[in-house]
Amino acid sequence: MPRMERHLTVSGFVVYEGRVALHWHRKIGAWLPAGGHIEAGEDPLGATLREVREEFALEAEALPLAGRVAYDGGPAQIEPPFTILDCFPEPDHEHIDMVYFLRCRAGYPGRSHDPDNEVVWFDAAMLEAGEAFVASTGATAVLPPDVRALGLEALRLAASVPECPNARMPASQPPGATR
Repeated sequence: MPRMERHLTVSGFVVYEGRVALHWHRKIGAWLPAGGHIEAGEDPLGATLREVREEFALEAEALPLAGRVAYDGGPAQIEPPFTILDCFPEPDHEHIDMVYFLRCRAGYPGRSHDPDNEVVWFDAAMLEAGEAFVASTGATAVLPPDVRALGLEALRLAASVPECPNARMPASQPPGATR
């Protein structure tokens, strides 16, 4: 029996003014948030923020959605993902995808790393419609059900989480570092 190849990946749903950023991923043929593989030495949140910078040219911060246990000393707490997906992009290849909800801090409207596929900001009505026009193909494509549902949830939660002037930095940055 062939061995399943399994990778740890991340996805970041970036929200700004009631819209969430997605791009057309040509290889997969779907509307997706920024994301990719966790690199050596990265924590999941740091990888997500890097992917958002690389793919969308945006600076973002995680929405603080999880509770914290207060303690003195000990390891730093990293914002956990909103959810974890079990994805199979190819036969015998699995992605354990940690999904983060983020707020855009700088760079809006962004710029795609793929010049043929711009960053598109979807509002709730566009996500609920469940399909969108892909300029590079000239056709309409259905949004994957997870992207649609998670995009809507990111919009809902971002609207309920107040701006945090002292947002937590990813663990990969030293204390006192600024963006």
